[in-house]
Amino acid sequence: MDDDELFDLLTSIEERVPIQDKPARFEREAAALDPGVYGRASLLIAAGEHWQMRDEYDDARRCFHEARDDGGESRSDPVGNLLSLALHQRDEEAAQAYDAELRQLARHDAISATTCHLVGEAYEVHGQLRQALRWFSIPFIHADPLDDPIDEMLLIARRRVRVELCLAPDRLDQLVDTR
Repeated sequence: MDDDELFDLLTSIEERVPIQDKPARFEREAAALDPGVYGRASLLIAAGEHWQMRDEYDDARRCFHEARDDGGESRSDPVGNLLSLALHQRDEEAAQAYDAELRQLARHDAISATTCHLVGEAYEVHGQLRQALRWFSIPFIHADPLDDPIDEMLLIARRRVRVELCLAPDRLDQLVDTR
């Protein structure tokens, strides 16, 4: 499976499958792929996200762990989803452990901007603005904010949190104004 095929499959399920059937469908599609095959982890993450939206937290956690264990490539790290779920369930100990794991990846520049955005939003939604700001800022440590299309979303989210924290605009905030 290549990028286009995965995108088409994810989009098809999102657009055509009834909401109540989506998580099971994503899981079936993932089960049809061998562990480690490109797309399998992404399908498991999508299943987990839909289970989480339905408040089926055990199923969501199972899918996120399976995606993590799969080891295959995905746009975001399933540990970010596990952190989001832990915050949602007010499991601060688990959230701190997942955060530490993700920060270790960030130290080695081995984390995607997509994961940083997911984690930043999870912290923001739960009122933990300093942590949100950290995660919205991480991608700009090793990269130019003009390189990746998601950077604009990160810049906007980062600025939003900085405004909430009553921080003066910085160089990255000024980039939002010029776009």
